[in-house]
Amino acid sequence: MSLSRFALMLAGAIIVFAIIGVWAGAPLAGAWRWPAALLIAFVVWERIRLTQAFTLHRQIASTLALGLPISYTLTISNTGKSPLRLETQVDYPDRIEGDNSLQSWQLQAGASQSRQFPLTPLKLGPALLGRLYLKQLGVFGLCWWTRAIDDSTGFNVEPVRLDQVATVPSLTALGNRHRHKAGNGLELLDLRDYRHGDPLRSIDWKASARRGKPITRRFEREQRLEIIVLIDCGRGSRLQCGQLDRLHNYVNVAAKLAEFTVLQGDHIGCLAYAQQIVDRAPVAGGMMAVNRIRQLLGHLSAGHEEANALNAALEARRLLKHRGLVVFLTGIEQPEAAAQLIQAGQLLAPQHQVLVGCLEDPAIGDILKRSARQWQDPYRHFAALEYQKGRQATCLQLQRHGVAVAPATARHLDQQVLAYYQNQRGTIAGA
Repeated sequence: MSLSRFALMLAGAIIVFAIIGVWAGAPLAGAWRWPAALLIAFVVWERIRLTQAFTLHRQIASTLALGLPISYTLTISNTGKSPLRLETQVDYPDRIEGDNSLQSWQLQAGASQSRQFPLTPLKLGPALLGRLYLKQLGVFGLCWWTRAIDDSTGFNVEPVRLDQVATVPSLTALGNRHRHKAGNGLELLDLRDYRHGDPLRSIDWKASARRGKPITRRFEREQRLEIIVLIDCGRGSRLQCGQLDRLHNYVNVAAKLAEFTVLQGDHIGCLAYAQQIVDRAPVAGGMMAVNRIRQLLGHLSAGHEEANALNAALEARRLLKHRGLVVFLTGIEQPEAAAQLIQAGQLLAPQHQVLVGCLEDPAIGDILKRSARQWQDPYRHFAALEYQKGRQATCLQLQRHGVAVAPATARHLDQQVLAYYQNQRGTIAGA
């Protein structure tokens, strides 16, 4: 409970009246007790008459995409016969970022109001909207009466989906690339007239007999690529990068890559690793592979130990049966982890194409560009400079061993990874 402005004004008037009574003496010295008692009586009567003459309903989609903003609807209906004045404020849990400003509502008898509020889910898994605190102004306008409403309005947060492929830069048209070769037991593409130089085994004798001329069968060989995504779940993935931490940024990139790979007809698998392998989804194709990877991604969480990229590389080499693309989603600034990542690149690069997708923190660049204004700024600048030098040195060593590096901000990392995959797909599969 809290006093309204009107009640505070009345209390102030009673205090002034009491001061005047003290100065004036009898008979006004104790007269202030009567209005004070009357005010207290009205407050008690207001509490007795307080009823919940309203209904409240919050509505939100059952499934939300990790890191994507969405709005939910709050509807309040006045079921009483008198006007209603309320104030509401939401206490969101840590896994949600949203607008928790104080909202004022004035509803006439029988009226309803609906408002939309934006929020962004920051963690995977089931979540509740959080507790709603509500203040209702009493019938005499003396007090705000507070209550907390815990409802079961909840949702499930999943990795994002690949909705708009057109947003990916430098992509060629969707679909598989094919090489047309003479008949070799693969899928039949079409029939055409025999041409000089076509091997005899490619002639379709039945079709030739029906048409009265030699007919050749053409087959297609699909360049199917195997991809495996290695996701760093070590303690470095707990670092915040934009709205999400690093791990959840990696999760969204892997989810989009899985769907895009299946659209191309390629096979994909996923490994989550810390010091050891945390979870795995075998290399496969089709929507079954996408569902397995999304299920794996939906249960990932960052650990408390350093990630070991070398162990993950050994497992990836075992899972890949042919030359393929290995995508690391990890950080490259920590010296020990970077050394293991370089060894992993040396292990995989002779047989596979290796890509390291890493996040860039825009705040580091801002520190380097900003002029010193406080005495700590030179130290911050020096630390940021050493951080950048360490990343650049790791990038050069990886590239020296044939490993591609795609540094990007949290907003653009998925586009960089998808663009690299699409542009290199034919080269890797045809090798």
